Amino acid sequence: MGADAQKRVSLTFLSTGSVRIKLPMKSQPVTSYLDQFVTLRRFRCIANRQWTEPLPIGVFLIAHPDGPILFDTGESPCFNDPGYLPYLSPTKMFSSVDIKPEDGIVQQLQRLGVEPRDLQAIVLSHLHGDHAGGLNALKTAAPDIPVFVSKEHWAAFGNSPVTATLAGCVPQHWPEGFQPTLVDFSAGAVGPWETSGRITADGKIVAVHTPGHVPGHISLVVYGDNEDGTTSTYCLLGDASYGIDLLDKEEPDGINDDPMSALDSLRKIKAFAKQSDVVVLPSHDPDTPRLLKERVLYKPQF
Repeated sequence: MGADAQKRVSLTFLSTGSVRIKLPMKSQPVTSYLDQFVTLRRFRCIANRQWTEPLPIGVFLIAHPDGPILFDTGESPCFNDPGYLPYLSPTKMFSSVDIKPEDGIVQQLQRLGVEPRDLQAIVLSHLHGDHAGGLNALKTAAPDIPVFVSKEHWAAFGNSPVTATLAGCVPQHWPEGFQPTLVDFSAGAVGPWETSGRITADGKIVAVHTPGHVPGHISLVVYGDNEDGTTSTYCLLGDASYGIDLLDKEEPDGINDDPMSALDSLRKIKAFAKQSDVVVLPSHDPDTPRLLKERVLYKPQF
C-alpha cells in the first residue's frame, strides 16, 4: 500500500478462496406467509441439490490516515483440515470451500506490504466462519488489535458456544479469551438508519445495523477519497445480501435467522442508495471487484 494511498480513505477487495453454496441458501423470496418460516427456508436448502458458481469470500482492506482497517477476516486456510469444523457444525451441509494456504488473510496482507500489527482495527459483520475465520491468525500475530462486533451479535453468540456452532460460527477457533469491542451506536443518523456507530474518530468509517442474516449483523459505510480529489461513498454489505441482483429483487438469503428483518435491511440499503450516490459492495458477489474498481453507483431498479 503506497504512501499516497495511506493518506486517503480507499478500499481494496480481497478474497480468501471461494465458496459454493446451496442455491436456495443464496436467496429466497419473502412474498408469502410461509416464506417467513425459518424452518421451511432451511428445509429448502437441505433438500435442494443445486449449487452456485464459486463465490468470493470477501474481505475489505480500508486504507485510513490513522492506519488500515479490515472489514471481516475471511475463511481460514485450515477449513478443509480434518477436525477443523466441530461435529455439530452444519457448515459443510450447505457450503463447499476452496482455499489454499496462500489465500489466508495474513498472507494476503503481507503481499500488500501490510503486517497485522499495522492494523488500526478489525470490524466483523458477524462471526460466521467465512467472515471470522482469519481472526485467530491475525490476533496471534498482533494480540492488541481491537475487534469490533455489535452488542446484539455478541449477546446472541458470544457466551453460547453450542448456539454459535449450530449457527455456523467456529468458536473453538476464536482467539483464546476473545472479548471484542462492542460497537457504540450512539452516533447520528446515516441515511435511513437512525443511529450509527463510528469506527474512526473522523466519521469516515461507520457501522450501521443490517440484521436478519444473523442477530446483530452490521454493514459499513465508508466515505472514501479518490485519486482525482473527488469522493465516493461505499456501503460494504457483509452478508446483508449476496448480490446486487438479489438486493434489487429484495430476496434475502435462504438460511437467515429472521427473514422479515433481513428484508427490512435490504430496503434500508436501497433507500440509502436512493438518497445518496453510493457504491454498494456485497462480500460474496463475483462482480464486486469490478463494481469497486469502476466505482459503479447502485441505482435500485425496483
